[in-house]
Amino acid sequence: MQKVTSLAVLVLALSVGVAFAQETTSGSIAGKVVDAQGLVLPGVTVTITSAQGTKTFVTDSTGRFFAPYLTPGTYTVKLQLQGFSTVVRDNVVVRLGQRLDLPVTMQVGAVSENVTVTAGAPVVNTSSTTVGTNLDTTELNRLPVARTFTSALYVAPGVSTSGGAGLANPSISGGSGLENEYVVDGINTTNVGYGAVGSYSIVFGSLGTGVPFDFLKEIQVKTGGYDAEYGEATGGVVNVVTKSGSNQFRGSLFGYTRPSGLEATFTPITTINATRPEAVNTVSTMDGDGGIELGGPVVRNKLFFFGAVDPQYQRTTLVAPKGFPLASMGNFNRNRRVTPYAAKATWQLTSSQRIDASFFGDPSHGDMGPQRRTALLGTDTSAFSSLAYGGNNQTVKYEGVLSPSWLVEASVSRAANSITETPSVNAWRVTDTTVTPNIRTGGVGYYEVGNNGVNLQYDAKSTNIFDWGGNHQLRYGLGFENISYDNTFNYSGPTFTLPDGTQTATGASVEVLPDPVYGQIYRVTRAGITNLANTRQHYLDFFVEDTYQIGNHLTIKPGIRYEQQRLIGNQESFTWNNNWAPRLGAIYDPTGTGRMKIYGNWGRFYAKVPNDLAARAMSAEPSVSLADYFDPQLTQPVPNGVLAAGATNHLVTNALSATTIDPNSRSSYLDEWVGGFQYELGTDWSVGVSYTRRRFGRILEDVGTLPMVDYFLGNVPGANSVEYFLTNPGPSTPVVGAQGYPISFENAIHDYDAVELTANKHFSHNWALQASYRWSRLYGDYEGFFRNDNGQSDPAITSLDDFPTNDPTYTAIGGPMFGFQGDIRYLGALGAGPLPEDIPNQVKVYGNYDFDMGLNLGLGLNVSQGTPLTAFAANPVYDNAGEIPMTPRGAGFQTVDGFKTRTPVLSTVDLHADYPLKMGGDRRLVLMADVFNLFNRQTVTAYDNYTESQFTVPNPDYGSIIAYQLPLQVRLGARFQF
Repeated sequence: MQKVTSLAVLVLALSVGVAFAQETTSGSIAGKVVDAQGLVLPGVTVTITSAQGTKTFVTDSTGRFFAPYLTPGTYTVKLQLQGFSTVVRDNVVVRLGQRLDLPVTMQVGAVSENVTVTAGAPVVNTSSTTVGTNLDTTELNRLPVARTFTSALYVAPGVSTSGGAGLANPSISGGSGLENEYVVDGINTTNVGYGAVGSYSIVFGSLGTGVPFDFLKEIQVKTGGYDAEYGEATGGVVNVVTKSGSNQFRGSLFGYTRPSGLEATFTPITTINATRPEAVNTVSTMDGDGGIELGGPVVRNKLFFFGAVDPQYQRTTLVAPKGFPLASMGNFNRNRRVTPYAAKATWQLTSSQRIDASFFGDPSHGDMGPQRRTALLGTDTSAFSSLAYGGNNQTVKYEGVLSPSWLVEASVSRAANSITETPSVNAWRVTDTTVTPNIRTGGVGYYEVGNNGVNLQYDAKSTNIFDWGGNHQLRYGLGFENISYDNTFNYSGPTFTLPDGTQTATGASVEVLPDPVYGQIYRVTRAGITNLANTRQHYLDFFVEDTYQIGNHLTIKPGIRYEQQRLIGNQESFTWNNNWAPRLGAIYDPTGTGRMKIYGNWGRFYAKVPNDLAARAMSAEPSVSLADYFDPQLTQPVPNGVLAAGATNHLVTNALSATTIDPNSRSSYLDEWVGGFQYELGTDWSVGVSYTRRRFGRILEDVGTLPMVDYFLGNVPGANSVEYFLTNPGPSTPVVGAQGYPISFENAIHDYDAVELTANKHFSHNWALQASYRWSRLYGDYEGFFRNDNGQSDPAITSLDDFPTNDPTYTAIGGPMFGFQGDIRYLGALGAGPLPEDIPNQVKVYGNYDFDMGLNLGLGLNVSQGTPLTAFAANPVYDNAGEIPMTPRGAGFQTVDGFKTRTPVLSTVDLHADYPLKMGGDRRLVLMADVFNLFNRQTVTAYDNYTESQFTVPNPDYGSIIAYQLPLQVRLGARFQF
């Protein structure tokens, strides 16, 4: 650690400058000025003017100028030189994280003669190999998009549903949904516990995003080929900059409502046993919000402010399944209130130095009620609960141009989020499986007493610009994150005594099982022997990258990134270092004018493991997987050796000690190849094609070294508890208790290939368009940090490799002797196939037209192929449904709609309309309406793919429909702008 830190400091100390392109919270303008004969013009005064004032630069001996750290927005560029006519470029749009190349030719004449250039600025970024999209919220407001920044991400190509990780956590370039990085105003707001957006729970998924939509200025979605400055992700990087104040007071009062009365009827879900939360039907939904945003000067040209607050109300009306006790009580409302807020100050110290301070968050509350859908599967309302959740973020950032060839930036940030659930009653959660449908009584079961994460971040970056065989922009930087994550969990109900005399720290989840001899057996399926994890993480990174421009045609981008991660649990800690991530890219502009590029990039990306690994694996999480009792009071344990409920081993614990960590284990990584072509067709209008190839080279996962059948044979040492070993699983990973069969672990397979065709036109001449077609293939046996098979969001410690996968004893012994279903080998290479996020064909068209009379119409079209279907049996040891594949992935199964290998093609058409009413001066009232799913298509999006609801218990709902597309919904809004 000390050597790496010293090296990072030395890199910064020996350098004398900062970045040229790819600023985190700003953009830049660069250009080369020549005369009519093409000779360079040094000494040209370049004045750049925006609503925040004026900045002045001078071209160097090669005729170049560079204007960094520009707030995304529209600028006027004026170029003046004695003996030449002044050149003025209006409406120059600067976008987040992009360098705008602006070649200029000056004609001989008087300085007083102005030549106004009306041609649009180039839209092709010839200094970048990044594949992705910039989404300006001004343009998003003209489109039918929900009012969260994560909803807006789906406009971008390469972004699709991640399935169980939720709509707030999309799959980007084949990632599982928990492998993206979210940066807002330079703050890494990614959830430190699970790698999600905002506050995240394994029960509820993402709750909120941590930032109000009306605070956003621009969203940059990086789906591949990103620079060495970015890492910590094997999915995509989402970079967001918020609005800033200007020399004019600007603001708006707004209100939106999406009432249940303007929503079509939900297609009901019909199930027999209702073992999944989807069995609880949604009757209707509504949401609304209203707030204010305001920005302006405190001191003109020097100090600016911007603020926003947007209180929101969300209501989902639910009903219990037919035949369940709570169905007779009618509808229940799940109510949540969110209060997003934001404040930002910009202090322009000098024309070349500024400080930004940004504060934002989304504190929220869920009223006592059915916050979990499963709360309506009980006999009464005992499983109701309330929620407190949300995030708060702060940052202060300095950006300075110390000389024409040296730029620096530094920031200190804090990102925090939390979730607390409070049950309505304290009672064991009991499921009676002796009857169908199962009867559920008692409390909520597992819940989080406190889930709190804080990330303190320190960043310093710099760029040097110099000429040496061409123009170099050498960017480098150092970052450090000091993370704390504390998770206190519980199972509702009183503590009790295990069969071995151990007292639990929590209540329990209990199942009542039929037995031919004893009538009923009461099985504890989950309980905690301890329930508190206080964890820490120290994450260090530094990078160096050169943008080397040779002439007007070729740019080469070599770079390298170093990442080091130390996780600290209650009992163990470990450091994963030597994570060197090289990047190499090249861009060729055949025209030399910045209007075309052919590019390629290779890079290695390491996964940053969230602190859930430290909480569960490095803290010891002694818990119960199985404990059998004769009585419902859990006082009469079933002795081992007695055959009851189909088992002779009646106590199985796990994680009695912290996970053993392989001292030679390394971080997960993938290698990526990107290539493409982009061409400017005209003003603000470009087309492109790109290819992305990603392959995982290594994964970090926890494993159990005993084959699954050994836990049932009763004579295998160590089979009384599943203990884990954190390593890079592969054929060389040791296996014990092989029963004379060749058994081994396997290398993970995750192969992603994608070809994208894009057509983009920023708003001009009354219209805009963003269209894309993506063909992709996601193949393998390993999704990533999220496992859709069973909804498991435990990064690097999923159950995929808890038992050896290349194991013939599962079917040879476990099947005939104990009733094992499926084949564990289908979790490995034998079962490799299309992964759950595989969507081979996807079309997106978003555009708008602004009529001269003021009416704006926007359209959104999404068409995507369905997701692959695989049937899963329960895990015999854990009793969990959805664990062991019945077939290779994507082979399909029989559904109520016939045999299916994929869900049906999903399509939706959304519309937007807005019309301004002028109120005098700059004031106007804008009336808005959005229609989502215009044709009310309610296509099936999921079938129940669990053959068993628990081990040896058939699932009577196997093959039934458990999810449909959301129905038609209408949102109305009004915004008074001043």
